[in-house]
Amino acid sequence: MSHELTTRKNGQVEFAYLERDGMPWHGLGTAMQPGQSIDEWRQAAGMDWAIRRAKVRYPISPAHVHDASTYMEVPDSHVLLRSDTKDALGIVSDKYKVVQPAEILEFFKDILTTGGLELSAAGTIYGGKRFWATAKFGEAAPAAIGDKLRGFLLISTSADGSLATDVRRVTERVVCRNTLAIALTQGQASAVRISHRSVFNPEEVKRYMGLNELVFDTFVQKLEALANTDLKLEQAENMAVSVIGGEQDKVRASAGFNKVMELFTKSGVGAKEDGVYGTAWGFVNAFTEYQDWWQPARSEEGRLVSAQWGKGAAIKQRALDAALALLA
Repeated sequence: MSHELTTRKNGQVEFAYLERDGMPWHGLGTAMQPGQSIDEWRQAAGMDWAIRRAKVRYPISPAHVHDASTYMEVPDSHVLLRSDTKDALGIVSDKYKVVQPAEILEFFKDILTTGGLELSAAGTIYGGKRFWATAKFGEAAPAAIGDKLRGFLLISTSADGSLATDVRRVTERVVCRNTLAIALTQGQASAVRISHRSVFNPEEVKRYMGLNELVFDTFVQKLEALANTDLKLEQAENMAVSVIGGEQDKVRASAGFNKVMELFTKSGVGAKEDGVYGTAWGFVNAFTEYQDWWQPARSEEGRLVSAQWGKGAAIKQRALDAALALLA
C-alpha cells in the first residue's frame, strides 16, 4: 500500500479519528463519535495489543539441526514483539523501558473531562513500531486570520527505539489541515520528551499540560499579529532562502523553494484570504503546507513523520521564527 498505517490481515487499519473533525487525508480508519470510551477507542484504533520482550538468540549448529540447546543468546539485548501477531518491532537493550499502546490512551483517560480535552485521533504506523494519540484542547477563529485554528496535545512513542516518548502541543489550520508546533519563547519547553531509559511519568506531562490554555491564547495572539504584518515578495524570498538554508543560487533554483513561493503567492489553500495573502502568516502557511503535503517522500507516513518529528518540523519552526522576528 502507498501508506504505512498498520493494516491487519482482516483489513482493519489501526487508526481511529473523531468524525466531527473531518476525514483524514488518507481516507482510512474508523470514525468515532464524541463521548465514546477509551476502551472503544483502543479497539477502533487497533491499539488493543501489548508489547512483549524476548531474548535474542541465534543458532550455532548446522541448518538441518533443530535443537534449542544449540542456540546462543545475544547479551543485554531483547527483541520487542506484538502480543497478537508475534511480529518483531525492534531490537533494543535490556534496559529499554517499554511504553505500551494502551498506556498512550490511558494517559488521556483521567484528563479528558477534567482537563477539557477531547480525544481526536489515535493509531499506529510501521506495523506498530510507532503509535500516537491526539486530544483537542482549544479552538479559535481570530478575525484577523479569517480561519479557524485548533490546538491539540500530541503524545507519541516507539517500540523500536526510533522515538522517545514525546508530548507536544500543535495547532491545525482547519481550512488546509496544516500543522505547526506551539511553543512559548519565555523559557517554556516546546515538548516533554521521556527517554526509553526512563519510566514514563504521566504527572510530568500533566504539569506541562497545565499551560495549555495560556500557550494556545498567546500563540493565537502571535498569529494574529503575523496576519497583520505585510510581507513583500522580495522580502519573502530572502526569508525563504534563509529558512531552507544552503547556497543562495542553488536554493532559489530548487523545486522546493519555487513550490513554497508558489504556495505563498497564489496556490496555497486559503492563500488569497484576508490576513493570509501577502502577510507573514501566509509565509508561515506556505512552509507548513509544503512540509505537510508537498515535500517529496517515499510515503505519506514518511512525510508525516518528518513534518511532526523530523526535518520537516524543524523547517516549519524556522519559518515561524523568521516570521516572528518581523514583530520584534
